[in-house]
Amino acid sequence: MDKRALIGIALSVLVLVAYQQFINYYYGPPPAVSPAPATVKSEGEKTAPATEPAQPAQLPHPVKPGEIPAGQPAKEITVDSDNYVAVFTTHGARLKSFKFKKYRSSADENSPPFEIVPNLAAVPLPLGVRVQTPTTYEDTNLNYSVQGGDLKLTGGGKGSLVFQGQTANGIVITKSLAFNSANYSVGLEVNAKAADGTALVPEILLTEASDHSVPNHDAPFEGFLALVDNKIQREPPAEAAKGHEFSGEISWAGFGYTYFFFALLPDSSGQNKLTVHQSGAALTAALSGPTADGRYTVFIGPKELETLKAFDRGLERSIDFGYFGFISIPFRYILHFFHRFTSSYGLDIIILTVLIKLLLWPIAHKSMVSMKQMGKLAPQMEKLKEKYADDKEKLNREIMELYKRNGVNPLGGCLPMVLQFPVFIGLYNSLSTPIELRHAPFLWIKDLSRPDWQSLPFTLGSWHLGIPILTILMGASMFLQQWMTPSAGDPNQRKMMMLMPLMFTFMFVSFPAGLTVYWLVNNVLSIGQQYWTNRNQ
Repeated sequence: MDKRALIGIALSVLVLVAYQQFINYYYGPPPAVSPAPATVKSEGEKTAPATEPAQPAQLPHPVKPGEIPAGQPAKEITVDSDNYVAVFTTHGARLKSFKFKKYRSSADENSPPFEIVPNLAAVPLPLGVRVQTPTTYEDTNLNYSVQGGDLKLTGGGKGSLVFQGQTANGIVITKSLAFNSANYSVGLEVNAKAADGTALVPEILLTEASDHSVPNHDAPFEGFLALVDNKIQREPPAEAAKGHEFSGEISWAGFGYTYFFFALLPDSSGQNKLTVHQSGAALTAALSGPTADGRYTVFIGPKELETLKAFDRGLERSIDFGYFGFISIPFRYILHFFHRFTSSYGLDIIILTVLIKLLLWPIAHKSMVSMKQMGKLAPQMEKLKEKYADDKEKLNREIMELYKRNGVNPLGGCLPMVLQFPVFIGLYNSLSTPIELRHAPFLWIKDLSRPDWQSLPFTLGSWHLGIPILTILMGASMFLQQWMTPSAGDPNQRKMMMLMPLMFTFMFVSFPAGLTVYWLVNNVLSIGQQYWTNRNQ
């Protein structure tokens, strides 16, 4: 081995270590093992089909303002459903905690259920109320009385809670909530009356922490999402913090994560008003209707396609499939279909890869045949280059004539790559956004939605690294595929093409393992197709 080869190997190792350090900084170290909670068992990741959203509860026996105890200490009420455990506090009649029973905080099987409500002292709890009287009043510090106690709902059971509070200047605010254990929706009705009995228009407040500089890759925060006049509004935290106001037909609005969504769906049609702004450490979204009759459906749940579509309000558009959603969505349905039989999303991705390969097989075959034919013409092309070395225009004409005489399409090798690009992007979005792949295991991989090196972590000094076995296999298969591809033209171009596997290996280190599975299987199938083409052409 010569000196240049040794230097090249040393530089490659140095680049790999530096890139691993960068990926570790971006994704963070592998999650530590956490003790399992005593009362909540974390089960599978698939959600049950959604039923009709719960309807807001009616106030059975309105509490008279004079009967509300002054200075009443905060009380917590727990709603234990088949899908979640929610905790409400009478201090502001707000949601204090919402944990999903079927979704863990991390890939570790012993990790606790995922909590969607930020537990930060500087961030107000969600489901607050704000009214104009004409001065602005917000019920952050208002103690409510409550009708109803802890709820244990199973098997489609339903229950309700009614909170009522009175301010010092006589404003009475009532919040009625209805729960259904079969789904992730909560019916919400809010009424506010001034001391003279005048009905006030309430604004419902959703809150989220404004600082997401340290990302949580088990549930990446996307920012503010809304569907206004059938147009999707997506604002990352930095953009939402600038403050925006919307009015019109608002189907839904809330704060989204890649895998979860916390949203308000107004029951009233017409000119709803929506504002989003930053106040201190909190992002606040405020939604109000055209009348004082504040009826809403609150959705707090996973971005599972069928669950969102069940609302028939375009809630499924909260999933960001990008410009190639028309490709991503069918791919997701195909994965769902095969999962009924395999119960393994890793196997589902392999089956989907085979189907895509069969679909693109004729195009890929034409490309390989074209490259093979161009490889046969390489000696004649070299002679033309020597003959017309001083006349580039003449050289190009002669090369094109050579292609024409031999029936070779010079673009034949590029067309399949162009056609596969939208398929690749569509599949990338289909494999990086679905909650079904979150924490889905396959072989030694613990989470198909995360880079595969995180499934085999190790520590080197203060560095948290990992062994990307799947990515290395993908790079090796791509190198073999490039080596088998016939050379056409400039040898320097072939050398550059042989560097592509190394470039792709570094890229895929940070890609979801599910996408790496696709690319590896696709490479293996392409190697088989290339071998067959080389033998028969």
